[in-house]
Amino acid sequence: MRKRLTRDGNALQSEAASSISSGLSVVGKIIGHGALTIFGHVEGEVRASTIVIAEGAQLEGEVSAEELTIGGYVKGAIHANRVKLNSTAVVEGDIFHRTLVIEGSDANMKSARAIVRWKV
Repeated sequence: MRKRLTRDGNALQSEAASSISSGLSVVGKIIGHGALTIFGHVEGEVRASTIVIAEGAQLEGEVSAEELTIGGYVKGAIHANRVKLNSTAVVEGDIFHRTLVIEGSDANMKSARAIVRWKV
């Protein structure tokens, strides 16, 4: 569990992480302010401050986050300040980012099929 300052900057509050388990499919819009880890399948828009799409997970739709780590499959537009593609990531779509990190060898980078567009 993380701690962060409230909007007024005075008190600390707990920020719980949420997850979508493997074997679970969600269709629709998911919007949150904390951390989200996806192990299952999501079809629709996903927004949170920190998102992890785990190895074996699937997301079809638009994803927006401050920090995004992808180890699974994503089909759709990605909007994030910091994007990390693990060696198991497969991305079909545009990635709009400030920082992009791609792990693995050249062969693994080719498996992360992405069209990269720089944020201005």
